[in-house]
Amino acid sequence: MDGRLDAMLSDSRSAVGGMLLFSGIPGVGKTQLAKHFIGRRESKRVKTMDVSTQAAESAEGLIALIGDAMGSEDQFLRAAGIDSKVTGARVGVAGAVSGGITMDAHRPDVKFFHMLNATKNLRRWRGKALLIVVDEVQNLDSSSAGQMRTLHEGQHGCPIFVVAMGLQHSGDVLSKHGISRMTHHRLEPLSFGEAHSAIHNGLNNIGVGVNEDVAGTYARASMCFPAHVHAYIEAAATVFDAGGGVNSEAAMAKVLAEGRRLREQFYVNRMAAMRSAERLYPLVEHMASNKLEIVTRAAASDIVGDETVAAAVCHGVMATTEDGVLSFAVPSFRAYMINRASRHREIERERPDNPEHSLGAVLNRK
Repeated sequence: MDGRLDAMLSDSRSAVGGMLLFSGIPGVGKTQLAKHFIGRRESKRVKTMDVSTQAAESAEGLIALIGDAMGSEDQFLRAAGIDSKVTGARVGVAGAVSGGITMDAHRPDVKFFHMLNATKNLRRWRGKALLIVVDEVQNLDSSSAGQMRTLHEGQHGCPIFVVAMGLQHSGDVLSKHGISRMTHHRLEPLSFGEAHSAIHNGLNNIGVGVNEDVAGTYARASMCFPAHVHAYIEAAATVFDAGGGVNSEAAMAKVLAEGRRLREQFYVNRMAAMRSAERLYPLVEHMASNKLEIVTRAAASDIVGDETVAAAVCHGVMATTEDGVLSFAVPSFRAYMINRASRHREIERERPDNPEHSLGAVLNRK
């Protein structure tokens, strides 16, 4: 993997070779790996543009972002024949680089291609390459994908390379949009040994000398999930900073409690991104009551509607396979979701305006 990108960047005039994709379930470490991987290479010769937090609303906006990343926005706009006063808003959502003029999944964005081609001889490109980092690529729409194809194919002549991150089905999404020439790295949860080593070595590296047994306890609590491994390292570091003896039973209890809180915060953030997570609870309860680990997408849609199912998949709350089978995206998410669904039902039942609270309903229950 390292050698491939190094080879791509060794000649700053060539970015032909496709896209680098990291995929996996939420919290498996895609974004952190990509940042670490790319950060090692960012230098005077290599610039990085991250579109996970800023996206163009049009092709003109994206070329302006590229110009800004290369240090001369106005020069790039002029070379592309764009009036800098009409580039439009430069805000968007993660994974969306919208705009373009074609809906054909196997053609480049012609307009965007010509704008890039017009900048290829600018002096700003000499001796430099640009990495464009795109997160949540499973959410790309047709016009966004047109720009991604134009960028990663390299035929525009600019030294640009695209690094993408997304959920498990991101490779399928990109392929359907005509992006098939990619190096795809699927990331998986850790083994117990890997989680144990990560916690033990990670804490020792920051001066928190936990013994093997304590590290094993935290590894089991993390369920060998990278995001949770990080949570327990952070929790142990917090206890250590507070002056606790990290190998004592009292310290372990504090670490486990704080790690559990951080673990649940991960779930909360993932559900908050979906916004309407409570709409998913009937499906969660259906799966729990029937002891189902998986359910067909058709059956799930019958229970909560296709829009809710699509949102759950889009935001990584649930995962889907090509043949339409759904499961919880993160294995440890299942128990949390079931508990939340049960609590939500109890809260709804206790609402004063609930018909079950009428005098007649109360008397009937008695």
